[in-house]
Amino acid sequence: MSKIFAIAFNTFKEAVRNRILYILLVFALLIMASSGIVGELTISARDRVIKDLGTASISFFGLLIAIFVGIGLVYNELDKKTIYTIVTKPIDRHQFLIGKYLGLLLTIYVNIMIMTFFFLAVIYYQQHMSDDTVTKALWTQLPHGEWIAPTFFTYLFYYIKSIIFSGARGLGTLILVYRADATADILPLVFYSCLEMAIITAFAILYSSFSTPTLSALLTILTFVIGRLNADIIIFADRLKGKGLTTLANKIKYDFAWLAAHVTPNLWLFNRRTSLAVDTVEVRIEPYPIIYGILYSVAVIYLAVHIFRRRNFK
Repeated sequence: MSKIFAIAFNTFKEAVRNRILYILLVFALLIMASSGIVGELTISARDRVIKDLGTASISFFGLLIAIFVGIGLVYNELDKKTIYTIVTKPIDRHQFLIGKYLGLLLTIYVNIMIMTFFFLAVIYYQQHMSDDTVTKALWTQLPHGEWIAPTFFTYLFYYIKSIIFSGARGLGTLILVYRADATADILPLVFYSCLEMAIITAFAILYSSFSTPTLSALLTILTFVIGRLNADIIIFADRLKGKGLTTLANKIKYDFAWLAAHVTPNLWLFNRRTSLAVDTVEVRIEPYPIIYGILYSVAVIYLAVHIFRRRNFK
């Protein structure tokens, strides 16, 4: 295990030095920071739009990190010929591949934590900046009804205090020592995204173990898309079966849909953002998605190890 953790830590350090990682992270933070502006443009359900945009950004940019960083981890070792040095050392190929997977997963999770903290702080900051809150905090009404406007420094002090308090509340929520109704569903949604990323990262490692980065990226994206549409594909297959597989075309469509739905992961299981549309529905962490995500990730990594062991590096 020490060899696996050593490879994982080195993979994490290597990924952290990747410039594209910071570009993706900056884009994610900018989108979440502008979620308040997007919320202002909506007619209703402003808070719901902000939450949906933020959680979607975390999931989307986590996927991009898995693709653009993960697909090159194994290929770069082959391209730089460093794999020949690694396989001649007392390091088994399964230790190398599992270490790469854990290192990439650690990189993704660290970035997800940063994005989640920033998103929580944005939500709390939006609360501080609401018209009612600002009016109550800064404006003073005299007994005869006249309002006294705050000074520039009063505004400035309030903005600085709001940023500090929002960051503190965001950190407290992230480490589970502070809870607020406005962010009650955020952490469960992020947890489901982490399970989804574990599966997608496993596929990125699988594809990179036998193909080029371009093909690996394409296959990873297709796996993600089909996985998100898994429930719809099953419904489509059931409808074809209900109509009767009387023609060859319908039978081919049904077989393809059935194969795609059962071979690819059911990523719709981890997409709980639809719960944000219903205020009375609480996002809960359930045991089945956890077991499914872990077992599926292990199965994909096992397949990747099996393929990687059969490769000839001579």
